Amino acid sequence: MVNRLTMIALLLGSPLAAKTYAVDGIVVAVDPASRTMLVSHRAIAHYMPAMMMPFRAESAAELTGLHAGARIVFDLSVTKAQALARNIRLSGASDAEIPAAKERLAIGGAMPDFRLTDQNGNTVRGGDLRGKVVAIDFIYTRCPLPDVCPRLSANFAMLQRQFHDRAGEDLALVSVTVDPDFDAPAVLADYARRWGAGPEWRFLTGDVAALASALGEIYWADEGSIGHNSTTAIFGRDGRLAALVEGSNYRPDQLAHLIAHQLEIHP
Repeated sequence: MVNRLTMIALLLGSPLAAKTYAVDGIVVAVDPASRTMLVSHRAIAHYMPAMMMPFRAESAAELTGLHAGARIVFDLSVTKAQALARNIRLSGASDAEIPAAKERLAIGGAMPDFRLTDQNGNTVRGGDLRGKVVAIDFIYTRCPLPDVCPRLSANFAMLQRQFHDRAGEDLALVSVTVDPDFDAPAVLADYARRWGAGPEWRFLTGDVAALASALGEIYWADEGSIGHNSTTAIFGRDGRLAALVEGSNYRPDQLAHLIAHQLEIHP
């Protein structure tokens, strides 16, 4: 009997034993071909905080009828090998207003022309950055999720330290707010000080919609907070898009490698 109980305990504790969590979120995008959906979800009890991430459906049929803005609930089955979304269904709540994704800039495309205002109240135009390697990400100062905007800003702070001898003359860091109604220059200046930003790291506000759309950044307001999908763009000295990094969970050294390559820094 003891051996049998021990075996049962081992089976229940094995990597193959799945744990199931209830998830409540908003669909941002659906990719039936890969059986995945990008979901902005609330905190998942006993598993992870609120964030935006892709989920793989157990079957493609589960994604039928889903669209950007749909509020859904589903069961997330997690093992050490995989996580699968099951029993995906509409929650019955009204859809969120998520802007439709437009065709974003292709690799090799020219940096869009823009005119925005930095944390010091100065006008910054796209043309002002020509001749430099430029990294652009999207944040907002009230972001409550440690794995999103604070992580993105920490990564840019790391770039500033690592390439301090090239920052300014050869490298520009640009963080664009997706909450321009709140993030006025004075608010961004305070945020910049918190991250130790030097003059080579600009925080921009204003009519950011066109630039965000061109770089694949989708953002929207919902229930007092802002959801966004976090893209980081790297432009070469010629003003053309060299790389586009999705999300906020990339390794900092991956971003540093992309910058070093554009700066022609070789180990």
